[in-house]
Amino acid sequence: MSELLDQLPSEDRAKQIGYRDARFTKNYDGIWQNVGKCVFCDLRDKYIFFEENDVVMTVSLFAYIDGHLMIIPRRHVKTTKELTDREWRTVRKFTYLAKKLIREIYDIKGMQIVEKEGETAQSTVNQHIHFHCIPFDAPDLSTWNYRKLKFTPVENANKYRAASKKLLAQAAKYDVKYAQPETFRMSCDAIILNQHDEILFQERTEGMKLEPDYFTPPGGGVHTGDTSLEAAVVRELQEEVGVAFAPGDLSLITSRFDTMAYQRHEPHLNTKVVTPVRFFWNLYLLRTTLPHSAFTPGDDCAAIHWVPRAEVAKHAHISPEMKAIIAGLSL
Repeated sequence: MSELLDQLPSEDRAKQIGYRDARFTKNYDGIWQNVGKCVFCDLRDKYIFFEENDVVMTVSLFAYIDGHLMIIPRRHVKTTKELTDREWRTVRKFTYLAKKLIREIYDIKGMQIVEKEGETAQSTVNQHIHFHCIPFDAPDLSTWNYRKLKFTPVENANKYRAASKKLLAQAAKYDVKYAQPETFRMSCDAIILNQHDEILFQERTEGMKLEPDYFTPPGGGVHTGDTSLEAAVVRELQEEVGVAFAPGDLSLITSRFDTMAYQRHEPHLNTKVVTPVRFFWNLYLLRTTLPHSAFTPGDDCAAIHWVPRAEVAKHAHISPEMKAIIAGLSL
């Protein structure tokens, strides 16, 4: 018995061993007949070891073989056609990570991906679509001959968490080599310059911070259906700094494709994850004579900073790219 199991209360230890042995001993048969709920809408954090875009990687409580994991969208959707483009891309990325982890941790090179979709295939979980990633080391698994397991679910989850450095390295590698977004995000920001020759920068909220954690001009994403890019940035400015402007107040400075790295907290690994995002960017200039007190932070803006234009070049929280843009402005 492992040290991890020894640390559990006797009731929890017995439950973990029951999970581990259920398939091999045939005790799994009939387990879900009286559950009365969708178990995948009620996932337990202690078995989840990675999450992105509301899609999780979790171990299987009733594994077929050691290392068996699952990919499950948080949303209760029944078929693949209900998945959003972002969820589909995340599932694709997670299958890549699953194969790498299974090879690294369990020394098994093969992997079966079994998608459970439809009433007859997954009636026990109320048709919540999910994807099994099953280590495949011999043909006998094709006949669903379940194995006597060495590890309980909590031990398997702990083994995956212990490989967090490898997981994060492979996730970063995937983003660089294989991520192929079909559409670009569009973002519109505004350099707001006041009569004191100061420029307004926003400090971003925790969920929207960049890597490195630079201050940025206020603005944000443009959504399909906006009447114009200028109207979109006016809306974003009102949400983030609390002041209403007119689209005609804006002057376009630059329009380009760019890449920005966002950081997020991965709660299951308790670490920071950095994700690069490719987007199309419009940057505008807006002059104002309004007092500082007219501007209040909101939405994705945690705090407002007025930086004298002469101090931008040496400011530690402004990106080199933004410094270059401001230095090249004819104001």
